[in-house]
Amino acid sequence: MTQIKSTVFYDSSKLKNVLKDTGFEFEKQAFTPSVIAFIHHFLPLRMKFLSESYVAYEKDKILGLITLEKDEKSRKRLKITRVFLEQNSLDIGKLLLEYVITRYCAMGAVSYQVVVEDTRADLLSLFIDGCGFRKSAAEYLYRLQKENLKYNENITPEGFKFYKNIRVSEVCKLYNANIHSYLRPNFMKTREQFEPDFACGISDKTSFAYTLEDEQKGKVYGYFNITTYNNTDYVLDFVLDSAFEIYFEDALSFVARSLDKRTKKWNLYIKIKSCFSNYKTFKEYMEFKNFALVKSSSILTKDYLREIREKNLLNSAKIVFNDITPAFKTNS
Repeated sequence: MTQIKSTVFYDSSKLKNVLKDTGFEFEKQAFTPSVIAFIHHFLPLRMKFLSESYVAYEKDKILGLITLEKDEKSRKRLKITRVFLEQNSLDIGKLLLEYVITRYCAMGAVSYQVVVEDTRADLLSLFIDGCGFRKSAAEYLYRLQKENLKYNENITPEGFKFYKNIRVSEVCKLYNANIHSYLRPNFMKTREQFEPDFACGISDKTSFAYTLEDEQKGKVYGYFNITTYNNTDYVLDFVLDSAFEIYFEDALSFVARSLDKRTKKWNLYIKIKSCFSNYKTFKEYMEFKNFALVKSSSILTKDYLREIREKNLLNSAKIVFNDITPAFKTNS
């Protein structure tokens, strides 16, 4: 009989040994139970700051594993960041997904998102056909190695600043304004998602950000968020106003300079998402520069419950409809 447990409560020695034997590709240490992970498991959704994993197993044989985390501190949206299944175990994958969706919906989650490589027909079928996810956008991941980008050490691009808390509202407005209007319900963010992470010191990832701004006018035209799990591979997620697309190459040079100050060896992975109205400009730039396309993926969304408020005679009417949807990231 298949059982599902949080990895916090699964024997860590068995977890390491079994995953090693079955050839799962990920950092096994990240799933080792600890005091912090144990306490974190019991926190309410709004207070969670670490990723959480669940394992499906029969006796000592692991059949599947899934990892979720909050989508940029969102109180109600989760991302599925890892899915690992034994061969021909799609039924186990569906069981895992139904389990975590039910568990987190009970805690208050209403939306789930996952990024699946377009070459993974099996996973696309699992999420779309098996669990009712829908494709909401495309994501392209390019790799920029240190030697691919040269910059003049004596020239610092103007307008780029370390991200400050006072810019939260402007960055949030910039981000949401550049999303296609019909996709805003799925991708728009709130102010709190751009606020500093109180748990940055104990989180499993490091994150820092920069802005492109005009200090005299007090306006922000670009936001560049960089995250890493290992201090070698960095992921750039950004938004840049269409009127300032010409500054994209300067932005990459500025980021490269910043990484050089942090570490001697690094790789930069750049995410380009089709939910932004000007994504084609940046995609064309990547192709023109011959940067390596690591993978092309589909962003799948599932909104489990959505609440809509309207003013009417009752003054507090609520319309609730079902349309289940999660979040995840693949390992390449």
